[in-house]
Amino acid sequence: MKSKQSEQADMVLVKRATGIRSLDIATRGGLPAHGATLIIGEPGCGKTILGLQIFAGALARGEGGVFMSFEESSTQILRNTASFSWGERLHDTSRCQVIDAHGMKGTEFSGAFDIEGLLAMLESCAGSVDGTWIMLDGIDQLLRHQPDQNRAIEQVAQMNDWCEQKGYTLLLTGKHSGDRLTRPEHLAGIEFMLPTIFVLSSQLVDGRLHRRFRIAKYRGTQHDPDELAVLIDNDGIHLPYADSLGEEVPANSERLGTGIGRLDDVLGGGLYRGSTTLISGQPGTSKTTIAAAFAREACQRGERALFVSFDELASRIVRNVASVGIDLQTHIDSDNLALHTHTSWHSLAEHHFMALQQRIDEFKPDCLVIDPASAMLKASSAQSPQIALERLLERTRREGITTLLTSLSSNDDMNDESTLASVSTLADTWIVLRYQIRGGERNRSLSVVKSRGTAHSNQVRELVLSSGGIDLADVYQYGTEVLMGTARAEKESEVEAARQRENRERDQHHRILRRQIDKTQLEISQQQTELERLRAELEDESAFHGSSDQESARHNENIRQRREPEHKISREKQGTQHRREGDQ
Repeated sequence: MKSKQSEQADMVLVKRATGIRSLDIATRGGLPAHGATLIIGEPGCGKTILGLQIFAGALARGEGGVFMSFEESSTQILRNTASFSWGERLHDTSRCQVIDAHGMKGTEFSGAFDIEGLLAMLESCAGSVDGTWIMLDGIDQLLRHQPDQNRAIEQVAQMNDWCEQKGYTLLLTGKHSGDRLTRPEHLAGIEFMLPTIFVLSSQLVDGRLHRRFRIAKYRGTQHDPDELAVLIDNDGIHLPYADSLGEEVPANSERLGTGIGRLDDVLGGGLYRGSTTLISGQPGTSKTTIAAAFAREACQRGERALFVSFDELASRIVRNVASVGIDLQTHIDSDNLALHTHTSWHSLAEHHFMALQQRIDEFKPDCLVIDPASAMLKASSAQSPQIALERLLERTRREGITTLLTSLSSNDDMNDESTLASVSTLADTWIVLRYQIRGGERNRSLSVVKSRGTAHSNQVRELVLSSGGIDLADVYQYGTEVLMGTARAEKESEVEAARQRENRERDQHHRILRRQIDKTQLEISQQQTELERLRAELEDESAFHGSSDQESARHNENIRQRREPEHKISREKQGTQHRREGDQ
């Protein structure tokens, strides 16, 4: 009797990895290890390729299996898979058997048949290669010969039960019937019997074939509920939007230079590491040039930069930005810079997304430039192509890759700030480039719409290009107008001339004042000398007259004494003395 723990273990759904990373993510681990999975879809959707790729992945892990086709011969199967990178694995006969069952075409069937013989043969073949995987490609081609449809459904359910008992992972492929995408032909109702069903579909969008994948049902487990884009290349089938997101990198406060010193000042010190910056503007406003300066600055710091262009060939970008003093070739030669060109209309948006993912995986950049990101919107897609860009930005943000996107403004109005609405909300910094036309001259301006976490300037700057590089000049505000280019230079020259004229007039006036001051000081000095002379003369005259009066008084006194008697003089002296005492 089984223990309770053993019974609980039997109740847990065990999965086997498919070897397709995106499919394993969508299924949260792979396919049921014991039981059947039905893959249905229209012709050309990739049903057989998906099954064979899963089969090849099992062989790569050292597992074995049996592949039986009811539609193609084994030779056709191996030839068709030779173009894939994993096709050679199917030639390993020690662990893989490819059985040709399409020879039943043209055979006349009479009455019902039993599936037991097929199961016995499959078990024998699986045992010879120690296999755990079984794939029946085109099972509807076999069961359509079953005259009783209910009996055919029972036999498919019987195969599922047999796999659960034997521990096999069974893959069945079949074509769907009309609009009922979950109903394979000749097996109406089987969608209710099997636990796992994958649906592949296709549709034409703008004259281009788009393949889709969804998990119609997967009992007992969580799975991706979305309909996902399907891409087929040399590596087989991919589900680009099924990739899981990595762990989020903590926010970084480090500032990175943009390669333009004054722009760093406008942004309060540069861009945050790991942030996303959007530069939007009309054609010719120097979006690519600023992006190239950003990439060069990253390389000069010793970091790796990935530059993806959707507008221009790589060699032309290198040549063009060299004219404004930006050398990219040196950094390309040192392998610090990877410059790639993509053609937006040539591939689906999902192809571009996957290609960018692969380039990031291979190059492992610190900084990423996509110029212009708006070109991806021109790529065909059954869904909005903005999804591809949003998913890419989500990855770069989580991995801490500093990203700069350029976007072509969609409106002819020079004052319009329309751009990628979904991207501008995700961007941490949004810079707008515009044209300013005045006096028959076109000039470029730069302003910062937003820069999260930054005390950025709200002033408009003129963007100036020269052989020495890129610079920002302060615009000249004249009343309510903003002057740039020649108008700014003329106004600045006019103001400078007025300033110099005012300085000359002020200097001349100062010289006149200094001469008047010197003259006045000289006059004051002369008057002071005259004053001192007059004072001296006055003192001399006063001293002379005082001495003369004393001499005259003594002389008069001597004469009087000689003329008058001595007693009279004595009485006069006494009277004089008494008068003086009375006065006191």
